[in-house]
Amino acid sequence: MTHAGGKVARRLAWYWPMELANAVLVPAMVLLLVATSGGGVNWPTLVTLVPVIGLLVIGGLYWRAKLHEIRGDRRALGKVLTLADRAQWPMLAMTALALVLGIAGWLIPIPGNDAANRWAALGASLLALAEYVNYYHRQLQHFDNGPDFRRLLAGEGFRPAKMAVDLAAWRAGRVAQERA
Repeated sequence: MTHAGGKVARRLAWYWPMELANAVLVPAMVLLLVATSGGGVNWPTLVTLVPVIGLLVIGGLYWRAKLHEIRGDRRALGKVLTLADRAQWPMLAMTALALVLGIAGWLIPIPGNDAANRWAALGASLLALAEYVNYYHRQLQHFDNGPDFRRLLAGEGFRPAKMAVDLAAWRAGRVAQERA
């Protein structure tokens, strides 16, 4: 007997915990690599990791809520979409700041900003940008799902992100309720 939602539910059952685990594992790996390079971790590296963590947490919670929705419980999705809505502009601002720091580290002398920290800050800032786009705008990630990957290889481009679609519908429903 299969759980409600079939293949999608089975995929989300492991995907959402992986996304939340990445909110811890990615920064831990970055910090470990920088720390073992011989220098210390500097503040730009730490700051650029903040939006990465935030976006991975939002993403993990979103996929968990989608799993609950597939299984018949929409309450979690409404809560996560409320969080995603409130977090969008702060996440965009933090991602922009991370990009500025990631690039500035290569252009402006910052005390303690060795090569490991410069690469870490730039990499984290680019990851934050990719995660922001991947959740709030266009699905960039195609390598973890066969049909998505085939669609991309067939030249069908990047489709709207699932969370972006759900967020737009949630926002439209909220506006309609306010007008009623």
